[in-house]
Amino acid sequence: MKFLRRYQSDIYGDYRVAYLRDGLFSGLIISAVVFFCKLIYYPIYAPENYVTDLTLLVATLFFTWRYREQLPEKKVFFKELMLFGLGLGIVAAVVYGLFLLLYGGVIDRDFPSRCLEHFILGEQQGSGTDEEKAATIEVMKSYKLHTWAFIGAFRTAVMSIMTAFIAALVFRTEKNIVKTK
Repeated sequence: MKFLRRYQSDIYGDYRVAYLRDGLFSGLIISAVVFFCKLIYYPIYAPENYVTDLTLLVATLFFTWRYREQLPEKKVFFKELMLFGLGLGIVAAVVYGLFLLLYGGVIDRDFPSRCLEHFILGEQQGSGTDEEKAATIEVMKSYKLHTWAFIGAFRTAVMSIMTAFIAALVFRTEKNIVKTK
């Protein structure tokens, strides 16, 4: 009994160049949205939130669609789109993490303290003993700006797994052929 199937597929495009370029644009778009929120007096309270998640999803869907449209005959496999989406998400996460360093260090110096207040409030309302909550809060108090930027970048990278999967399901046009021995 076979548990894993071996698929035979062709890669039709150059997804590596595309995910570097489009990942850079996606990271800049997420950063611009966060900056716009600051301009309209709605500063972010956490390095990763629904606004950044939704922006990443829309950017991933748009750039995946655009990548597919540029391919010859618009033929693309799920595997290629997953690789494209994951690469795009990782590059966007790095760009967003670097932006958070700039954002918290120059643009909005209250960002780390707001993040701390937000997470302490969430921890106080969470489950667990008072000693566990106090220990977690003490650890959070040691977080600096670079820690919050890493958290934002890491959670964006993790979220890119889901967005890549969604985009690959929506925009694939070819089904892989199962190899037989």
